Amino acid sequence: MPEQLFSLPHAAEASFLHRGLGHVEFFDYPRNEMARLKKTYRDMANKGQKGLSFHAPMPRPAFFPYSGVTCFFLNEEPALRELSFQLLEDTLQHAQAWEADYIVTHLTYGKTDTTDPEKATSLAQDSCDRFATLSRKYDVPVNIEFAAYSTAFHEAERFVELVSQYEELGICIDTGHTMFGAQMHQRDYFDDISKLASQARSMHLWNTRCDVHDHIPLHPSQSPQEGWIDMERTLKIVFAQNPDSSIVFEYPIVNVTPAIQEGYDWIENMIKTINYQTNHK
Repeated sequence: MPEQLFSLPHAAEASFLHRGLGHVEFFDYPRNEMARLKKTYRDMANKGQKGLSFHAPMPRPAFFPYSGVTCFFLNEEPALRELSFQLLEDTLQHAQAWEADYIVTHLTYGKTDTTDPEKATSLAQDSCDRFATLSRKYDVPVNIEFAAYSTAFHEAERFVELVSQYEELGICIDTGHTMFGAQMHQRDYFDDISKLASQARSMHLWNTRCDVHDHIPLHPSQSPQEGWIDMERTLKIVFAQNPDSSIVFEYPIVNVTPAIQEGYDWIENMIKTINYQTNHK
């Protein structure tokens, strides 16, 4: 059994609902919550948030007791890899049943990935082959979230090279993870964003000054001069190449306070301005 092959702490489900621009994304809920979530989604869709995505695992099956961000696609142990593919297929089955627009999955997980660059490349290629096959089987696109915490497979251009081979696959650009990855590997954040933009299909937006690894809600008071991610520059780069990218605010909010709404409105108006300027050059 995989539990005998690798030791990771067990974790309760995160149960995160992430709002977006005309969109909602569910991540890591227990299976017994699905009926309630169906009603939640219908209520949100009636208010304009009709776009839907599942972030694997969704829901979390009983056979996977680890944190929802855990994956073994680049692990050298075949039984662990198969556990992650089983998890992904379970998510795709539910996404198909709900008629979701796409799912999001991680490819890398630094804690368990191989440290051999050649093996990492081979495992990543095989994983994308299988992602594409599963995507076709369930007729649900798969977006691979860019995260650069692995030592053997972390370059933006390598993600792009892989994903560009498959029409079923796209990239989910996560602003916070991209910033942390750039710092970790001493790269320029905007260079990575520029490389990823060509294959972007969705974005996870949150802010950080990289002092704490926390998903800070967006707000117009967050100035790049004070160390925050420059969201306007980021969105201009991505939307110049993929103006239909889905936007998800990746911080769970129970109640949309005025400050949270200001952040939503800030990004929505920013994107409207970017698209207008692009279309009226």
